[in-house]
Parts: sequence; structure tokens; C-alpha cells
Amino acid sequence: MACNDKNPLLREGTSLLNRMLDALATSFVKPDERQEADLLLFLRRYSTYLNYYDSSLTVADDNWEPFMKMDISVTLAVLMRLDAAKCSDYKKLLYKRIELSDTDIKAQQQFTYVFDLTFSLLRLVSEQYHLLPDSFELKQQLEATIKTKILLPAVNLKKLYDDFEIEGLIPNSLTTDSESPIQTKLSSLFKLTDLGANWILPAPVLGLSLPVSLPDIKSKIVYIINHNFFTAQVEALLKAISTLAEKAANLFSITLEDYSSHTPHYALIIAFVKLFTTAQNELNKYTQRHLDFYYKEVLQLTNKKAIADSVHLLFELQKPIPDRLIKQGTLFKGGKDKLSGKDLNYSLDQDVVLNKATVEKIQSIQFLQKTKETLASAPIAVSEDGQGAKLSSADKSWFTFGNPDLLVNAQTGFAIASNLLFLNEGIRIITITVSFATGTTTFAEASTLPHTDFFTARLTGIKGWVDVQVQSIGNTIGDQLTFTITLNPNDPAIVPYSESIHKENIETDLPLLKIFLNQSSPFSYSYTTLSADRVHSVSITVEANGIKNLELSNDTGTIDASKPFKPFGEFPDANSSFYIGSKEIFQKNITELAFVFGNKIDYTEEIQYLSQAKWVAINGSTIGTNAFSINGSFVVAAKDFGPNEAIKPTTVEGFIRLKLGVETYSRTSYLTNVKNQINNTTISKTSSSTPTYKITTGEIASPSELSLSDFSINYKAAASIPLTSVNTSANNKFLHLTPFGYYEVYFNSEVPSAKITIVQEITNDGELYIGLNNTEPEQVVTILLQVSDGSSNPLKNEEEVTWYYLAKGNTWLEFETKDLVDLTHNLTQSGILTVTLQPDISNLNTALQKGLYWIKAAVKQNPDAVCKLITVQAQAARVTLVQDEATGIEFTQTLPATTISKPAATIVEVKSISQPFESFNGRANETDEHFYLRVSERLRHKQRGITVWDYEHIILEQFPQISKARCINHAGFYPAGDGSEIFCENYPGHVTIITIPDFRNKTGIDPLKPYTPIGTLVNIDAFLRTIISPFVKLHVKNPQFEEVQFEFSVTFHEHLDEAFYGQLLNVEIEKHLSPWAFDTNGQLSFGGKIIKSAVLNFIEERPYVDFVTCFKMHHIIKRNGATHITEKRDVEEATPSTARSLLVSYANEITKEKHLINSPATCTC
Repeated sequence: MACNDKNPLLREGTSLLNRMLDALATSFVKPDERQEADLLLFLRRYSTYLNYYDSSLTVADDNWEPFMKMDISVTLAVLMRLDAAKCSDYKKLLYKRIELSDTDIKAQQQFTYVFDLTFSLLRLVSEQYHLLPDSFELKQQLEATIKTKILLPAVNLKKLYDDFEIEGLIPNSLTTDSESPIQTKLSSLFKLTDLGANWILPAPVLGLSLPVSLPDIKSKIVYIINHNFFTAQVEALLKAISTLAEKAANLFSITLEDYSSHTPHYALIIAFVKLFTTAQNELNKYTQRHLDFYYKEVLQLTNKKAIADSVHLLFELQKPIPDRLIKQGTLFKGGKDKLSGKDLNYSLDQDVVLNKATVEKIQSIQFLQKTKETLASAPIAVSEDGQGAKLSSADKSWFTFGNPDLLVNAQTGFAIASNLLFLNEGIRIITITVSFATGTTTFAEASTLPHTDFFTARLTGIKGWVDVQVQSIGNTIGDQLTFTITLNPNDPAIVPYSESIHKENIETDLPLLKIFLNQSSPFSYSYTTLSADRVHSVSITVEANGIKNLELSNDTGTIDASKPFKPFGEFPDANSSFYIGSKEIFQKNITELAFVFGNKIDYTEEIQYLSQAKWVAINGSTIGTNAFSINGSFVVAAKDFGPNEAIKPTTVEGFIRLKLGVETYSRTSYLTNVKNQINNTTISKTSSSTPTYKITTGEIASPSELSLSDFSINYKAAASIPLTSVNTSANNKFLHLTPFGYYEVYFNSEVPSAKITIVQEITNDGELYIGLNNTEPEQVVTILLQVSDGSSNPLKNEEEVTWYYLAKGNTWLEFETKDLVDLTHNLTQSGILTVTLQPDISNLNTALQKGLYWIKAAVKQNPDAVCKLITVQAQAARVTLVQDEATGIEFTQTLPATTISKPAATIVEVKSISQPFESFNGRANETDEHFYLRVSERLRHKQRGITVWDYEHIILEQFPQISKARCINHAGFYPAGDGSEIFCENYPGHVTIITIPDFRNKTGIDPLKPYTPIGTLVNIDAFLRTIISPFVKLHVKNPQFEEVQFEFSVTFHEHLDEAFYGQLLNVEIEKHLSPWAFDTNGQLSFGGKIIKSAVLNFIEERPYVDFVTCFKMHHIIKRNGATHITEKRDVEEATPSTARSLLVSYANEITKEKHLINSPATCTC
């Protein structure tokens, strides 16, 4: 058989109700089952056999019956024992006999018995009513019933009888039926006057006319017994008799307990009956004594003793006390037992050392499966949305790793702390290149087009953080990811990080660039993709153009560069110097430097830089029309982010000197030029007749001046941060930005193979961080983790929870087994976590809040497989009830919260003790009824799981929180390719257990889909494996709830609120399909089916519904949130698709959608 073939063994399973065996009930068969009314009626009948003697001791013709039938209690006993159900069954028997009779005479005889029955009931009621004393105050209740419900049917039946007698349908019978449930009399003798003269009889309704076409008497009688009018009269009478019997039963109890008008002799009889019930009860214990003899004496089995309950306590020490040992067995006052009034004491389970440790902060992260894998964070985990919203659940629980529907994306990425980022002005371009080890990165693209929304960036501005746009390019060539940021001249200056300004608790004095992954962008990289590859190095390049904030001077003093200036002074000689200083520029590793000015110059200069108070020549300079470019190397100055300072004799670095290489602009050059011009002066005679002399002189040029305008500097600088070798630079650091902090990433020579990624590598789908305060390494801390029972996702398998601590260097290390005791069973139940803080744990880390010692709980996948948490508090201990069989102190009921607040003997070092939650694990003494059931089952299965019956009954006995179990033989699960599981109904060697919890009075279980918590399933699995064959492949799972949704249009009656009645109809459909969710007596049923027409009929019968159109039924087999994965649309009949399936009413927990009801009906289908 294939996996998709249905399992041929169709069973309902075993529930708490059908587990009970009637035969084991001590009241199943009683030797004497008579009640008080039966005993009084017996005495009345017995009195007819007692002869009455007169005063002369002569036997009279009468008996003792008159003495026994006149009391009010006997009269009511007669009425209450009128069994209308038996009379109805007898009536149906007579009808059947009539239809099966082969002669008219037989049909007439049975027809007469019908009237014998009804008229005898009327006589009996009338007689007993008249026996009631008028002084009985409640007699009016019976009278009202007779007047309103009996008299009219009586008159109608008498009228019909007379008519039928005339028609010849009633024979002159002289016998009554011995099979009648009551003693009957001949109907021919009945008269309406027999009911009593004080009754005002109503007029009869018109009689019943017979069709003339009926051929014989039998046909006429058959026609009559099937006629609505005749059957209505008989049914009305029987229904009235039933009502009368119920009221008589209530009044009977009153007359026995609170009626003072009994005759003396009958009061003694009633007293005798009361006393007789004591002996009767002893006699009726025969069944119990028989069971006790066999089970308890022969088999030597006993009832299970009570199991003591346990309580979690929280302690607080007095302020000056650092720690205190509380010994095992220390007693605490548990108040008084409400049933016995005795004092209860609870004993400490084991030694506990109390200290000052407290849980200071709780945070969490979780990977969400959206359009891509997204990292979300909850900075305030103890809140509804992880951001601090008020908790909305009744038990104030919160999602351990954050509510996936409300969490916000985490701000994570990386940061660069570098003096290269000290950029005050101009057009500034920052380029970060991340180089990966080898091979093409998983996220790099062949395209070189930059993305502007994949990342966001912030820089440390002079007044706060500056948000800037960052362009990113993932290049497959060279395995690089490049980030580019451009700042315009009007953007703020980028300065070193200052805690007073930037306020993010980052320990650095360098300018800081933070780059965040923009997880909100639908096209950006996923976090896991970005953190997959090893980073080799990170390089930083900055380019600044138009730097004018410079310290300029020459040999004669400082220079004001806001207007044209003479860099070497007036008439500079050769070797005159022009000094340029900038703390922004010269502390960086300059790769290119250019002096830009507004006018043209044509001279040669020598360029030098100051290093260790010595001027060193720079090679590689070029002269352009309007700029000098220098490509030589510099010895960088020490980092200094203060304002520029003028050069002094003591200055050792941070300046460049330009030396003038020509005398062109000196005073000597100018005077020499004048002298030469004078020496070249000539006088010549221009005319002989009239002597005229001409003096020829050379033109003396104005003194040459060297001046500059619009002076600025352009430069480029670069640095590299190696991540596969030791970083020797203190001016450049690579940081990881975590959701709640940061830490420096660097090569660790002790672990050279450690993987460094561009963002923090997180390998767990969910992590819970717990910050401890007031503690220290090597201290033992006990932490109470109170969970909301049943709040884990029941459709997931149990996930292992691993605990870590944050060691030095922001490194998470796993606790060793010997240093941790976790009683929460992977956060599926409440318990105490006991951890020994390791010597290398540190509170100086920055990945999370500094100053706290951090531990974390992590799951690899399925964060919703753990329960929601209610509280996480330190200094916890568990105490257990001290039971004493001799004094009768044992568990009887759960201890309410806040009951325990004091020890039995004062402990002066302890300031306070609190019990935040009620006790758990208690179980009362086993009752005899349960003992009989358990032993009878044990004798059958012998504590071995072999048959399906064995599995189911063993589970219900061992786990009282389970209300129903179903064992499916030769069925199991096998893994699918996507990580899910596929159910196979024909899987030899496998056994599947499906359980349904007892959800009555439970707040953590959805009654429409009652899933068993994961922790319980795991416990069932572990227990069963100890009693079944090791060759059985066991699967303990929840049922598959398949939903049925109805879609239709409806018109309600006029003047009805459509919104209200639409909602009411939705609720009524839900109650109709899932009655167990609203009625404690309702039972979930495997198998079965839902027929569309039946539900349509149910809807049409609602008194507020006028008509329904376009009625459709949808069968949703599998659903994930609001997405229907597998469904059948518009079906006529819905049947479960698997042996583990249950049909339930549709209810979408995401959209809150239920059945699709449109009103008013407007469709034309």
C-alpha cells in the first residue's frame, strides 16, 4: 500500500469519558436499588396483604392500605414513578401491533389498549391529586400543570373515543393488557366526571373525520394512529405526565425533609425508611468489597499515595550581606490546609547559596522568514513588541525571542574608526573597500551599478550624527564590496566621536563611520548572505578637495589667506620659505597632495615636510598651470584633532615647507635690474644746427611680485586594516555593530583560523540575552524561568536550547555540562536555571551593555518551539510540601501564589521571600474509583505497549493533562526535502500517537484547535520508549486540524441589525461545527464528515435568517498563516484527509477571518 492510502483501521481513539468502564463502578449493579419512594410504594402494596383487626380482634373485610396511602409523601411517590418514557414505548408497541395485525379484531383490541392506557393515566393522576391535602402549599403547582396541560388532551381523547365507538372501531372488551407499564382499567368505564367535580373542563376540539375510501376497520385504525390530531393528543398527555412526574419528584424530597404535617404513624414509617437506607447502603457495597478483596487482598495492590507539590521561591538578602547558604531541608510556612486546617510546611529541595546577583536587562534577537531572512531585535524583550509596549496577554507573558509579527528589523552592520575620517570641509569622498579571502562572494554582482538603498550610513558630525547616503557595489572581480560616501561643502564637519555629543557608549577618540545593512529594502542583501564569507582586509580611502582651513606662514610671519597673499613675503630671496600646516591633512597617510590657487605662476620650488623637527625633501612633485601635485610619501604626524597651530621652533611635525628656488622676486634682483638700466643710458646729439640731445634709457620694470589667490589644498589619503594579520595601526579600526552594541574585530593570533565577516556572524535563529548585575566570576546564580504553559508552537519539534556566556574579547563560549543545570527542558516548562559563572566571563565587553555579565539562550532553528516567558528572576529555589501520613498532612489542592513569605525559623540574613506563582506537580491521593480503573487496565496491558489499546490507556493514565489519545498503527512520518515532515499511513514498523489535551479551564490552549504542548509530547515520547519494543519507530504528534469555511450571502428578516446578526451567525456556525470549544461535554472526533446541505439547513433554521444564496463550502487542508497551501473549493462533503486529521471551524488567527458572510444577499447565482 502507498503512503497516501488511508489506514484501514478506523478507530476513534480513547478519551477520558470512554475510558471509564461502567462495570467497574461500584454503583453499576446494586443488590438493592430501591429508593425512598420505591420503599414507600412497596409498603403501600405490602399493606394490602395485612389483615385489619377491629377492636374485638375480629378480622375485618378491609386491610391496612387506607393507612398507607393517605400520606402526602406516598401520593407524590405514586406520581413521580409515572414513567412517561415507558408509556411512550408501550404506545409505539401498540401502534406496531396494529399495523402488523392480520384481522380487524386484533387491530381493534390493540387500539382499545391505547385508550386503556391514556384513561388509566388520567384516573391515576386525578385520584392522587385529590389525595393531597388542601393545606399543602405546593399543591397549586400540580393543579396548574393539570389545568394547562392535561385537561384539554383528556377531553379531546374522550370525544374521539366516543366517536370511534359509534363508528364501531372500539370493541366491547372485558380484558386489559398485562404488558402495560401501569395497571390499567377498561376504557369503556372511564367518564370525564371521574376526574373530579371541581375541574372546569374545556370544550373539545372538533373530532376526526375518516375518509370513506378506507375499505376496512384496520385501515381506519391505521389512518387514525398516523393522523396528526390524534397523535398530538396522546403525545401532549404523555408530555404532561412527564412534567407532572418531575414536579412531584421535587415536591417529594421537600415533604421528606421539610414537612411537619405527617401523621404520627407515618412519620415513624418515614423514619424507618431513612434508617433502612443505612443498612441498604452497606448491602450495596457488595461490588466495592468484591473489588477490594480481589485487587487489594489477593493482588496486594494499593491506591497511589499523594504526590507532594512544589513551589518556586525568590529571595532577597539584606543589604550588607554578600551571600548566605540555605541548607537543604529548611522549612517555610505554607499557611493552613483549607480542608483540614493543619499547618503546611515546605522543605528546601537542595542547598542553595543566595547572593546579590540580579537580572538587570533582557534582550533578544530572531531571524524572521520574510521576503528574505531578516534579523530582528527586541531591545526590551519584556514587552509586547520588543520596544517597550505594554504586555497584552492575561498572564503577562512575552515571546522569548520576540513576537515575529511585531519585531522591528535590527540595526546591524559594521563601523570604521579612523583618523582618515577627520574631514572638516570641502568636497569629501570616502571609499571603503572590503576584500574577501578567495573565491567569488555569494553576494557580489557582475553589474557595476551602485545601489543606494542597500545600506545606510552615519558619521560623527560636529553637532551629532550625520546621516549620509552610501553607494555600494558588489564586484565579482577581485571579490570586493565597495562603499562610497560623498559629502558636499555645506555638509557638517566630520569630527572624532564624543560621548557627550554622540551618546552611544562607544570607546574611541577617532572619527567614526557606521554602515548599516538596510534590511527594509526588498532588494538588499539578506543578513545571512552578507555574513557568509570571510573578510581578508578592509581599506579606507578619503579624498578631500578645497581645504582652506590651513595654517599658512612664511619667514616673516603668519599669512591671511582670505585675500591674495605673497607666500614668500615682499621681495623674497632665494630659499625663502612658505609654510603650510593642517592637522586634518598631515596626520594621514597621504597618497596625493595638490596646492590649488587662482593665478598662474612659473617658478620652481623645493617641497619638504617636517618630521621629527627635521625637514625632509619630497620627491615626485609636478607643476601645473594652477597647481602643484605631490605624489611622494610622507611620514605621518601623530593624530591630533585640535585646531591648527602656527609653526614654532619647537614644532616637530605637521607642516610642509615650500622653498623658493630663484632670486627673481628679491630686492637685490630688482636693484640690479635698475642699475643695469641706468648703466645702459645713452646721450646723443640729434641736430648740428641747433644742438639737441637725446637721452636713451632702458625701461625699468616694476618689481616682480609672487602672490597667490584662492589658495586651497586637495588631497587623497588611504589606509588598510588587515584582518588576517596583526593590525599595527592604532588609527584605523574595524568594528562590528551588533543590535545592542559593538565590538572591535581584529586578527587573533591565538585563533588564526577564526572567521571574520563583514557583519557579526549569527548562526542561531533565536537568541535571548540575560544581563546579570551585582555578581562576579565563579559565582553560582540560580535563575527562575517561568514560562506560559502550552505557549510554544505545537506543530514544531522540540528544539535544543544551548546556553552561552560572554567571555573576554566579546566572545561567546558554551557552558560546560558540569557548570549548568537547566530544569526547564529546553524552555518548554517552568524551572530553575543554575549557572556557575566562568572565570573568563567579563563585564567589560561592548557587544552588549557594558558593566553586566551576560549569558544567552540560543536555538538553531524554530524560535517559536519554546514557550513564552513570564518572568526571569535571580535568587530562586524550589521547595516541596512536607507530607506526614501520620498527621494526615498531604497534598489536596494547589497552593495559591503569594502564600509562602516566611521561613519556619527566622533567617536574619534574608530580607524577603516571595512566591510569585502557584505550586505545581502535586497529585492528590488516588480515589477508589480511579484505582479500580487503573488496576483493571494494568491487568490487561501489563505496563507494556503492544496493542493500540495499550498505548492509549497507558498515556491517559500517566498523563492526566491528556483528554484523548489515538494510536495509529503502521503509520509514521518521514522527512521532506524542505525540512518538513510527511505523514505516511502505511509505514510498517512505525507507530504514531495523536494526543488532545484537556483544555477545560486552560487559558493557554485554543479550544478550536487544542494542541498538546511540545514539552508534554516529548515527555510522552520518552515515557513510552521505556515500555515498548526497541524496534518500534515511535512518533508522538499533534493532530492535523483541517478547517471548513463557508461562503454565502444571507438576508435577515426586516428591521434586524445586519452587522450584529452576521456576527451572531458566524458564532453559531462555529459552535455547530466545533461544539467542544463551547461545551465541556463536547468531544472531538477523529474521522466523520461535514455535509454542506446539513449546515445549510442549520443556517436556514436560525430564527433571524430569511433566506440564503450562493452557499459554498471550502475544505482547507493545510494553511500557513493567511496562505492556504492545500484546499478544496466549493465541495459538497468534507472528510478528513488523513487518519490523524480533525475537522474544525475555520478561524484565521492572523486576519481574524472566519466564515465569509455577505449581507444582504445580492448575488445572482
